[in-house]
Order: sequence, then C-alpha cells, then structure tokens
Amino acid sequence: MIQSSAIDGVVTFPEGLPGFEAHRRFVLVASPDMAPFTVMQGVTDEAPSFVAVDPRVVDQGYPTTLDRIDLARLAAHEREPLLWLAIVAAHEDGRATANLRAPVVINPGTMRGIQIIAVDSPYRVDHPLPVD
Repeated sequence: MIQSSAIDGVVTFPEGLPGFEAHRRFVLVASPDMAPFTVMQGVTDEAPSFVAVDPRVVDQGYPTTLDRIDLARLAAHEREPLLWLAIVAAHEDGRATANLRAPVVINPGTMRGIQIIAVDSPYRVDHPLPVD
C-alpha cells in the first residue's frame, strides 16, 4: 500500500524535527539553479523552511549507514536508497555552515523522514561550507 504522502510529494517526519516538533510535513524543492542545495519547505503557513545540502558534498567520506532502529523509524530496508541532508545555517558575517552532526534522512519510498542526533559524532553542528 502506498502512503498518501508518497502520492502528494509530502515528506512526513512522525517525530518532528528537534525544536520544531509541531511541524511534521515538508516538501522538498530542488532545481539545477539551486544545486547543490535543497529547500525543505513546511506545508503550513507558520511552518519553518530549511536550506539543506547532501553531507557528502561537504565531506566526501561522510558515512551514510543507519542502525536497525533508525531503519525501522524510516520503514526502510538496509539496501534501500535514502536521501541524506544536512541543514545549512547562514551567519551574519556571511559564513554558511552545515549541521553534519544531526543529518536529516528521508526514505523516498515511504516519504518518511527523521533527524538523527549523533551525540558521539566526530562531526560538528557548524561545519564550514566551502567557499567557491
């Protein structure tokens, strides 16, 4: 059975995102003009939006494996392709950073997403984005 969010293109975060638990439905907006960035746009008027980037764009060696618990949270299988995103922050001084410690992972098959909080991660919440 296909879930309704898979039909309408809406990604559902059943647990919400930390700090934004009340907002659980987002659409992803991407285009060649925005590459390599993606926008996670909340579907309600008061919902937040986030700019995100694949963490492997920032660090080519970024690990993209999940444990069984997180796979179950996504209703995903071990070899199923998943979308990985790191939320980007723009700073007043012009810098931009990516949160590599807490990536967002989406199962395109079920349109279910989670944010993984890796407490013991060697990655930072404010990893500098390269300047081109």
